[in-house]
Amino acid sequence: MNLTLQGWLRAVAMTLNTPEEAAERVLGYHFERPNLVQAAIVVAIANVLLLAVTWMITPATGQANALQVTPFTLGMLITGSMLILASAISRAGKMLGGTGSFNGALTIVVWMQAVGLTFDVAQILVMLFSPFLAVLVGVGALMMLLWCMVHFVKVLHGFDTLGKAGAAFFIAMIGTIFAVVILMALLGIAPQGEAI
Repeated sequence: MNLTLQGWLRAVAMTLNTPEEAAERVLGYHFERPNLVQAAIVVAIANVLLLAVTWMITPATGQANALQVTPFTLGMLITGSMLILASAISRAGKMLGGTGSFNGALTIVVWMQAVGLTFDVAQILVMLFSPFLAVLVGVGALMMLLWCMVHFVKVLHGFDTLGKAGAAFFIAMIGTIFAVVILMALLGIAPQGEAI
């Protein structure tokens, strides 16, 4: 796909409007694993930068529950979370008869994270004018991204129904949550006020 801003926005629109077609195109690139890991790291760095911007424009009271974490550690957490989710999607799908690979799963995870970053930028811009409206944008974006992700999992594993894809994604999310909690403990990440 075209790497211009206009080309990227078209790709995002395609992901939202025809997610299964977008998934087929994205998976059709067959990226190598080193490239996918590098892409995950880049997306993680972009996430950290956007979080920094958000924290700068959010009142101090809104940061009461923020995590006490360095940018490097946060980047490691986000990258690790993407790798864990990709592995979980691959394994959960295979448990239900799917055929998707880890590379394919990581491809769709990175892709959807990148699409999510586009919504994050939009949410930050809206936040400058209306924090309440920004919350609504965030919730709406999350719902759309989850719905698109189910379609992507369906294509990845060759499922014939969205129900089976949804079940695989749900199982993957449960496993990912537990694994990320363990990863946070290993990285020494704790809610602000609990760390010594």
